[in-house]
Amino acid sequence: MKFDNFSRTHHGHKRNVLQKVLNLPQTWTYKRFLIHLSFWIFYVLFFGLLYGKYGKDYTLHLLETSVMLPFVMAATYITIYGILPYYLRTRKLVLSVVFVILLQVIVILGERISLRVLNGMPVTRQALFGVTSIYLMLETNFMVAIAFVVKFYKLWIKEQNEKYTMEKEHLEKELNLLRTQLHPHFLFNTMNNLYALSLEDGSKTSEGIAQISELLRSVLYECNEREIPLEREINIIKNYIELERMRYGDCLKVHFNVEGDTGQLKIAPMILFTFVENCFKHGCSQDTSNPFVDVKINVNNGSMLFEAENSKPNNVTETEESKYGGVGLNNVKKRLGILYPGRFVLNFGSTDCCYKVSLKLMQ
Repeated sequence: MKFDNFSRTHHGHKRNVLQKVLNLPQTWTYKRFLIHLSFWIFYVLFFGLLYGKYGKDYTLHLLETSVMLPFVMAATYITIYGILPYYLRTRKLVLSVVFVILLQVIVILGERISLRVLNGMPVTRQALFGVTSIYLMLETNFMVAIAFVVKFYKLWIKEQNEKYTMEKEHLEKELNLLRTQLHPHFLFNTMNNLYALSLEDGSKTSEGIAQISELLRSVLYECNEREIPLEREINIIKNYIELERMRYGDCLKVHFNVEGDTGQLKIAPMILFTFVENCFKHGCSQDTSNPFVDVKINVNNGSMLFEAENSKPNNVTETEESKYGGVGLNNVKKRLGILYPGRFVLNFGSTDCCYKVSLKLMQ
């Protein structure tokens, strides 16, 4: 038993050393071995039977192809596991081409000598560099080319997967950063609302605190999810509107309308809420005459159209208008670009009396 364990360990160590020397993949599984075996059986049968058909001697040509097999295998494996990785690692094209040419010369000479010995023919310089060598080169390179294309394709797929994984990880990190920015931004705005409410009507402060605690609970739990049901986002908006109603009283006109089947649709949390919050923060809070907010959500065939419109203060300057939205809207734009690439249309606009924003999310 001890000897058996030593033997297995010793052979395993030799295999690992061989893999490192020949640059073979570590995952050389039984399935992989069968694929390679099938590839070389195909080579022997294809060229042996092809030449045997025209030479009227299948046995001889199958034997000749079998004799050439070690040389073709050497050319193939050295090219795809040696020269190709070397070029991809160093980008030394000229030196890599020199290696390929030297390899081809050595392999073709080896094939030519073996075939002449097999057929009992003298090995001369003229015979080694005759026209037949061209056919041997074409046959060898045919198999090398097939293996090269397969290997290059697998390397390309691996590179694309790694690139996709890196981009995905980068986007996830950026999205997590945007989520962490959302919490303090929302908390800052909410505390401002509570402070304004306490100054205007102290009796409503306790009720306002209850509304704000509900909003904070939603933000803390909802924002950690990638998507939430649209109905939950709508409930957050409704709670926020009720809080603003307490603050503004009868002087504020708010219309909130939802159409379509919202039960089956999901959305990134706090996307729509940010637009609604923006309506109050940058519109109604500065409009002391006749503030209004009009919000519409329409769901149709799996797509959603969100539209928001709010009053615009008469004394707003061009500089202030260019800053409309600030951190919140910039955050939303980045999140939309990450979560819904190519699947959303976002528009902003303004007139003399109001600001408008529309967002369309498509399947």
